[in-house]
Amino acid sequence: METTIIVTLITVSGSIIIASLSFYLTKRHEIKMQWRKEKILHYKTLLEALSELAIDDTDKDKANIKFAMSVNTIALVAPQLVVTSLMAYHDEVKFSNKNRSPEKHDRLLMNLLLAIRKDLSLSKKDNPETFNFHLIGSKPKK
Repeated sequence: METTIIVTLITVSGSIIIASLSFYLTKRHEIKMQWRKEKILHYKTLLEALSELAIDDTDKDKANIKFAMSVNTIALVAPQLVVTSLMAYHDEVKFSNKNRSPEKHDRLLMNLLLAIRKDLSLSKKDNPETFNFHLIGSKPKK
């Protein structure tokens, strides 16, 4: 009878441990996925703001406000590498920078995108030597 009780206790304890572990791992995965969705939303807002600044016929004041808001809130979700890359890019594109260059702009933008892709675990095969990206805008209407 003691053996039966011991086996029953082990079985019940094992079942409780497995159920608890399964619940914990599932919950942890759900939290990670929600966090990833939140990051993607912030990054999407940032890239939308950059796109609006690149398109010639958009309201630049509104686009600058959207860009400023997205930059100022990205630090809530982005790791230091992304924030540092974003600040370097911002320092290049701000109006007070009289030494702006298209080459440096594109290089800093590329660094920013690579940092974002790394944060989202998209960069396993990214090669900074061959990665190429630049903003696409539109010609002004006549």
